[in-house]
Amino acid sequence: MNSPTHSLLALALLSKKGHTKRNWAIFIGSFIPDIAIYIWAPYQKFVNGVSGSEMWGKLYFEAPMQNLIAYFNSFPIYGALAIIGYLGKAKTWGKLLFIFSLAALIHLATDMPVHGHDAYRHFWPISDWRFYSPLSYYETDLHGQWVGLVEMFIAFISIFVLWKRFPKLWAKVVLGILAALYVLMQLAFRLAAIHIGS
Repeated sequence: MNSPTHSLLALALLSKKGHTKRNWAIFIGSFIPDIAIYIWAPYQKFVNGVSGSEMWGKLYFEAPMQNLIAYFNSFPIYGALAIIGYLGKAKTWGKLLFIFSLAALIHLATDMPVHGHDAYRHFWPISDWRFYSPLSYYETDLHGQWVGLVEMFIAFISIFVLWKRFPKLWAKVVLGILAALYVLMQLAFRLAAIHIGS
């Protein structure tokens, strides 16, 4: 799934009105598994001058990047953090760590079924096993167009839930902008897939 969908879903499932720290912990936890990609890709492009095809077709699948992805997408690591947070739930840090970890685990649980040829090592450091899903959120040969529609449905249901939960005008403006950007992102994503496939 795309990063915004992970964040929208985690916030829809876990956020609470009037709990700012909790909601920020959810947002950060839902986004952190993808953070390495958002740092790595601009570095490769703008610092190293690597082309998009080399970046995503070659370097992405080499050990340095795959190791980073494994570190940030590990069920055992976030599971251990969730246990630590739960044990410390009497303190604010424990509650925040627990909810952060739950948001990250939601990210992983919704990523694993939709990564095909680019499957992650979700059980590192216990195992290097990868689940190569028959579905992909973007690969057309693995039903990416249909998975994308399901993802879009999840995103808009999440936006609707958050729209109802947070009644302040600024929240509705942000959600409206997110919805518009989401539509534009999906359209660009689909057009790029059509262009690459033609």
